[in-house]
Amino acid sequence: MPYTVIKGTVRHNGKDYKVGEEVLSLEKEEAERLLELNVVEEKSKSKPKPKPAAAEEIHE
Repeated sequence: MPYTVIKGTVRHNGKDYKVGEEVLSLEKEEAERLLELNVVEEKSKSKPKPKPAAAEEIHE
């Protein structure tokens, strides 16, 4: 199951994963530890990235 980094940086198998990146190859024990530390969450529970606000037009 894929996990999304939600806090800090996670180093796994020599690669750094930053907030918003997916970590695909976690073993069950590794995932449980990171979930307990609140640094990753299951992808299905990840919040979608907010869309940037549209620029307002100014009429004079």
